Amino acid sequence: MKDYLDKVKFSFLFNGISSRELELALDCLRAEDMHFPKGMVIVKEGELCERFGLLISGQLQSTQYDYQGNRSIIQTIEPLQIFNENYCFVHEKSPVNIETVEDSHVLFLKSDIQGSTFPPACSFHRRLLNNLFIIQTHKNVELTQKLECMSKRTTREKLMTFLKLESLKQGAKEFDIRLDRQQLADYLGIERSAMSAELSRMVKEGLIRTRKFHFEII
Repeated sequence: MKDYLDKVKFSFLFNGISSRELELALDCLRAEDMHFPKGMVIVKEGELCERFGLLISGQLQSTQYDYQGNRSIIQTIEPLQIFNENYCFVHEKSPVNIETVEDSHVLFLKSDIQGSTFPPACSFHRRLLNNLFIIQTHKNVELTQKLECMSKRTTREKLMTFLKLESLKQGAKEFDIRLDRQQLADYLGIERSAMSAELSRMVKEGLIRTRKFHFEII
């Protein structure tokens, strides 16, 4: 456990919880850490969620595929973030796949964190619930921002909305994103070729500068 304890204590899920309480919490949550190679589906769409995950290292994405096999990226999951907690708590099937973008180390937590498996002596229980509420609030904001991008009619409008939101998030007009071109197209629900052509036009018109993962709004 000590191999990952020093890392997961920095997750907001365990904010305000002491090192001793963290060990107790992980025991209550029946924590199990697992390593996965790049390009692996670790949770399948339609799979009953009996546990949720906390990413220790690497990168994950939640994805969906339509009947033609086109991929849509719902969310990118970074280290120390949790995933699939909503479906776990209500014992629902996952509506998304969870895929590894890089070699990833994941901590799975199997519990009804809302109360049924925590003994009354768990002093950290209320803090966990409060932290979860804050995490869900942030996720709702991110979902609203994605919906704002998806609601735009044209490829340019979707791109500019995404870039402006990312600029606000990072507090600068020049920034890097974690999505490559294909991932960005999948996130915005547009064809990569059409997106690349639009980015080139936006550069020529002096709206942006870009190179690989780097963007600057002019």
